[in-house]
Amino acid sequence: MPARERILFISNRLVNPHAGTEGQLLQLIKHLPRDQFEPRLLVLQRSELTDSGNISCKVDVLGHSKLLDPRTWISFWRYARKAASNGVGLAHIYFHDASIFGPPLLRAVGIRSVISRRDMGYWYNRSYLRALRVTGKFADRVVVNSQAVGEVTCREERIPAGRIKVIYNGYESNEQSSMTAATDISEIKNNGLGPIVILVANYRPLKRIEDAIRALSLVVKKGGHAQLVIIGNGDWEPLRELARDLEVAQRVHFPGARDDVKECLKHGYIGVLCSESEGYSNSIVEYMQASLPTIVSDVGGNREAVMEGETGYRYPMGDIDAFAKHILTLLNDPCLAKQMGTAGKELADQRHSLQKMIGSHADLYSSVLDR
Repeated sequence: MPARERILFISNRLVNPHAGTEGQLLQLIKHLPRDQFEPRLLVLQRSELTDSGNISCKVDVLGHSKLLDPRTWISFWRYARKAASNGVGLAHIYFHDASIFGPPLLRAVGIRSVISRRDMGYWYNRSYLRALRVTGKFADRVVVNSQAVGEVTCREERIPAGRIKVIYNGYESNEQSSMTAATDISEIKNNGLGPIVILVANYRPLKRIEDAIRALSLVVKKGGHAQLVIIGNGDWEPLRELARDLEVAQRVHFPGARDDVKECLKHGYIGVLCSESEGYSNSIVEYMQASLPTIVSDVGGNREAVMEGETGYRYPMGDIDAFAKHILTLLNDPCLAKQMGTAGKELADQRHSLQKMIGSHADLYSSVLDR
């Protein structure tokens, strides 16, 4: 293999560098060993982030993104031909739209392709699946971030298991946040209303954040002393109203989206996630890195992320009684909470190091290019 292989990364759009998939892609581009690979990024739509100059490789904008628009296919075909003539040997495609037209057009010009799947396919519909089952045949490998996502991809998109590679998300353990002291979260911690149960997620119905408020209400009714901090983007007014209705408004806090999540987590006691679908949650990994015991819904990749009774608890999704019971158990047994948090930290350090994630991708790229 030549000293430096040219790798093209393809994404629909990049908006939030702190979002799960986008953050992992940017970290991969930034840390991919430059003595082996020369990365380049193609986005279908420009954004403030891609125009910022803060991405650690050259960025191209296709300018078209709609699947049913012939201009998208024509523009991508022209770009792929030019990329092939410039020595690009492999493309790694993120998000599903580009993974429909990308693999066959790339194969036609001699560029191999890897596609990523990072969720449980909640966006699947009949039309998408029909297309993916055809175009997926042209992809050389599929990267998934959990065994659960791999099983869904194999079953729904009919990708042979031998072409699927599990690479867990990777994180820098010493990552610096732009805000060095989450003083507002510290003040919440010391307001006398109890330890902080912390939830990191943007507001979407899929996340079932209301379950955490209902569980907190039940904990308080049973004599528990705790409060809930919800970090993320969204219109939180419906949940504020729910907290008022359940008479726990003073115990539920909405500090909004943050770029100092790691600092916030230092003040937490338990990390929770209530989603009805998860591929492999970045939030859970961040909880474990912060040595927090975790309580999560028993769905998707959560089953891999949380070792039942060792690093935390899993409860049947939507079962508020079970959710609240686990919170009370950890509130009443600080030694158990600390033990689970320590075990979670060890697991995160072993499974989710940034170096391991980068190395696994580099090995995969080399193996595909050497075929």
